[in-house]
Amino acid sequence: MKIYMFKTNILTPSDKRKVKEALRQYTGIYKWKVDFTHPYKVLQVEGYGVTAQKIIASIREAGFLCAEIA
Repeated sequence: MKIYMFKTNILTPSDKRKVKEALRQYTGIYKWKVDFTHPYKVLQVEGYGVTAQKIIASIREAGFLCAEIA
């Protein structure tokens, strides 16, 4: 299982629902969460069979900024 972390501009529970819809297409995602208290609004995704690039593309397509944190 791989853990990815991303800097985002996901700010509200409504935004989080949009992210949920964007990530739903990936059956390999085990769990995910957004840390609204962190200045970078960190999105953490745990799963297998999905790449950081695919996650970034989906989040951006949903209308949000998204960059992987190394």
